[in-house]
Amino acid sequence: MLKELLKSYRIVQYGLKVRTQVLFGAFFGIFGIAMEVVTRGKNIIGSFYIILAGMFIYQLIISSDMSTLVQSSPHKKKIQCVYPLISIIPWIYVCITILAVINGYFAGTSSEAYIDICRMTAQLSIILFLSIIYFPLSYKYFVVATVALFVTVWPAMLIVATDNFISAKFTDYGVCVVILYLSATIGLIISFFVSRLVYKKDLSKIAFMGLIKRK
Repeated sequence: MLKELLKSYRIVQYGLKVRTQVLFGAFFGIFGIAMEVVTRGKNIIGSFYIILAGMFIYQLIISSDMSTLVQSSPHKKKIQCVYPLISIIPWIYVCITILAVINGYFAGTSSEAYIDICRMTAQLSIILFLSIIYFPLSYKYFVVATVALFVTVWPAMLIVATDNFISAKFTDYGVCVVILYLSATIGLIISFFVSRLVYKKDLSKIAFMGLIKRK
């Protein structure tokens, strides 16, 4: 597993606009942490940015498929179906742990903050789960996958945001964090099978339009 993980990171150099994408990932991580601190863990945008920072490497590896060297590689299928996923596994769990520590600290400041952060963590579990499944689909069917993501994520978040739902299901921050880890794990497993199902489909030009224009 470690050998495959190292291989996935070596492929990054063949991605489109590597330096630009790495800078974007770093910006998302720093901005997300700053927002977490400023909002005292109550804004889901900061949390999502931190998680997203750990997922930028997925796009770097997928974009390498446009390289002629990768196109002729016998590992082409792994480059689309295996390496992108295993490359983000450690980063996702590291980001979740960072969030758990930051938000755990703020959750202990007051009972109101505790409930708000429990609600936010439950919502983040939904976003993270759907986003991980969205990734392999978005690079094949960008428009359809993006519309489907918004159609599913917002109703689910609104349901979780209701006081009755929180009171009945998510009043323990520790449980919410465990659910966040489980959401990521289950999402990664489903994403692996989804990527294999759509492997033979052409990559979406729309998904890489900005990067291709800059290249």
